[in-house]
Amino acid sequence: MKIAFIISDYNFHGGAQKTANLAKQFELLGHNVTIIVIRCRKGDLETRPSHFSNILDLNAKSLFLGTFNLRKIFLHSEYDTFICIGGYANLVAGLAKLISRSSTFLIGSENFSKSVFIGDYPKWYLRLFLPGFRLIYRQLNGLMFVSEKLRLKFLEKNSWHPSRCIAIFNPVKSFKKRFKENLKNKDSGFIFLGAGVLEPRKRFDLLLKSFSIVSSANDKLLIAGNGSLKFDLETLAKELGIDSQVIFLGFVEDINLLMNSCDILVLTSDSEAFGMVLAEGLAAGLQVVSTNSFSGPAEVLGNGRYGFLAEVDNLSSIASSMRAAIETPIHSDIIYEGASRFSSDTIVNQYLNFISSVKKSKGNLNDPI
Repeated sequence: MKIAFIISDYNFHGGAQKTANLAKQFELLGHNVTIIVIRCRKGDLETRPSHFSNILDLNAKSLFLGTFNLRKIFLHSEYDTFICIGGYANLVAGLAKLISRSSTFLIGSENFSKSVFIGDYPKWYLRLFLPGFRLIYRQLNGLMFVSEKLRLKFLEKNSWHPSRCIAIFNPVKSFKKRFKENLKNKDSGFIFLGAGVLEPRKRFDLLLKSFSIVSSANDKLLIAGNGSLKFDLETLAKELGIDSQVIFLGFVEDINLLMNSCDILVLTSDSEAFGMVLAEGLAAGLQVVSTNSFSGPAEVLGNGRYGFLAEVDNLSSIASSMRAAIETPIHSDIIYEGASRFSSDTIVNQYLNFISSVKKSKGNLNDPI
């Protein structure tokens, strides 16, 4: 099968990791795979995942140019299936299909917990375009969500047929069984890890404050990621008196290699559609702590079976969960069980089964299979 993944940009965010992992696994199964990047943003080329390289850059700086370029591809396409990664890709590809009037087989995906389709989007004015967005989404033949909670929320707000909407987790490249014994008595100190873009919704301020409460003198906190709040967070670390224990690493290409040197992963976000780093943390055998934000963390961590869930925007709860990860760590067998749900083989088989079932019946998101 000839498959093209369509993504808005291909830089350091979780969607890029997801796309590269999926593309590589489809390729290993003998499929012909291309990743189509609609726009190339600052830093995109430097931070792309390196394990898949068949990339087609459209270099479209606007919605209009992206639509026009995809329209040309759709009119002369030899691809069997197009898979869109994220809402922007859904909109551009759906609009291109609508304008081209092509019979392109188009599967969309939703990876963001804030969306105009569920009335929780930071750019409020886009809600004015909701009828148009719904018309465009009707060009999709199927739609995938990164969590069941996200899927149900979308179906609650939209009249799409449930049979064409499915929840499929994001895959990780590899996972292994690893367990650091006697974490409670580790004399050399614990290495905590926070990873993600340094932007407001990730709440790295809460991670720094929680670490200042929980940590001992020998403990370290590594923060992997870039973003607009880096200077503010460095300043906060100094104010909390933990700047000698906190290391800001910037963008880290091989997060799995970094995780091998860490003990506890902590995610303090206000919202996470999935939480790719949580799955990667389980896959690396780490103790994992996360806020129970909408929509993915509880599902990724098995409602607390595979990791520790804290209340959103609650410093005391986050600190308590971090202590629990030290004092009552989850056994490696349980972590391995949780991680195995995200194996590339498992996830790609779910993709193939969904594509096959949708292809058997013509129609759009409003039609039953």
